[in-house]
Order: sequence, then C-alpha cells, then structure tokens
Amino acid sequence: MPDQQQPAGPPSDIKIVVDPHCSDIFIDGVIGATVRDGIVRMNLVNIRSKPDGREQEHAVVGRLILSRSAARNLHNALGQVMSSLYRREDRAAAAPAEPEETEQP
Repeated sequence: MPDQQQPAGPPSDIKIVVDPHCSDIFIDGVIGATVRDGIVRMNLVNIRSKPDGREQEHAVVGRLILSRSAARNLHNALGQVMSSLYRREDRAAAAPAEPEETEQP
C-alpha cells in the first residue's frame, strides 16, 4: 500500500479526542534516530545532572516510532511550526523597543 501525502493538520471531518492517559513530554533533544524498513525510530532525551553536579547524562524519556507517512507528516507540521516561530521572531525584531522608565529625582 503506497504512502499518501496528507496535510499536517487533521481533516475537518475527523473527531479528535484526548486519551485520559495522555501525558506531556518535554525533551532536550533526539539521540539515535534510525530508519529500518521504512520505520523511523528516535530516542527522545533529557539532559540531567548527576547527583554530584559535576557531570551530565542523557536520559531517554521516550521513544518515537513513526511510519514513513507519519514521519513525513511530522516533518511538514514541524516545518509549519518553525515558519511561525521565524515570523514571530521577525515581528519581534522589527517592533520598536519599549522605552525604559527612569526614576526622576
């Protein structure tokens, strides 16, 4: 069955529900992304300090496993998010700076 290119967002006729066991995952990065038989696997990691505070380690906090079409859709969605971030940065850079308030004696 061939992969189909789909828009990044869900079609309007699909009902979206949130699983009650769904949790948010914050990650610092991805380590060990591999592709095998069209399946993409990525280790999602956080950087953690060891108890002595002298060293850091990467802790795998989740694994993302995607089909080829899901990886393509994720790539498109992240591209849209990045474009939005760049536009916001451009607007922020173009906005005049707020004058700082100074105390008068």
